[in-house]
Amino acid sequence: MIDLEVAIPSYYRPYKLKTSTLVLLKEVPIKHIKIYVENDEQYNIYRACLGENYTIIITNTKGIGEKRNFIKKHTKAKYLLQIDDDIVAIKNKLKHTLTTKEVYDLILMGFKECCEQGFRLWGICGFTNYFYLTNTISKNLKFICGNFHGTIMNDRPIFTPINTLEDYYNTCSHFLEDGGVIRLNSYGTETNCLEEKGGLQSFLTKQQRKDEESKNANIILEVFSNKMVKIIKKNKGDDILLNFKFRLL
Repeated sequence: MIDLEVAIPSYYRPYKLKTSTLVLLKEVPIKHIKIYVENDEQYNIYRACLGENYTIIITNTKGIGEKRNFIKKHTKAKYLLQIDDDIVAIKNKLKHTLTTKEVYDLILMGFKECCEQGFRLWGICGFTNYFYLTNTISKNLKFICGNFHGTIMNDRPIFTPINTLEDYYNTCSHFLEDGGVIRLNSYGTETNCLEEKGGLQSFLTKQQRKDEESKNANIILEVFSNKMVKIIKKNKGDDILLNFKFRLL
């Protein structure tokens, strides 16, 4: 059996988790699933909602970047999948909604592709816009969205110093260290993360999030240079655009 952990960071969304993401993961052996919550109060709330079967771990962190770092430090598994608590569905280019077995097969396929290419990070598209989904597997500098991504763990894990846009930082870091990242471009997630109550984004007001993303976008630009990334100005806050043509020398 694969040495797998499916880690779900969650914040005040036990019922949403129960009726969305955990439904998609029904084919994953429950012993591989770990739910990471903020504190003792939330532990009790999640335990009351989910029952005794799931492993629930308290992180005492603040923000999604810190929580993802905690998960990487805590896990003992070789293969770590991080998935958000509000994934409604995973769909493919043909507009087919994956069954629970197909979701598990997708997880295994992502790690298999990483192993074959010698990379550590893989993911799928963070959207289900069928115009942009393609029947390809890319190895270049493509964004690996934090809401569904896998990492092969070793003795040099990559941590992020920021709490928003942390998945861009994670993508660029893995690309520089490994020479590529895997994205299964035929698959995308369906979620309403910014419209749901709770969630890790609720640590910040809209203005605080906007300011935080602007600050972190500049950190990413400073760390990785304008050859890899550029900042895109948006009303809701700064975003990052990756240079998919960037190559290592």
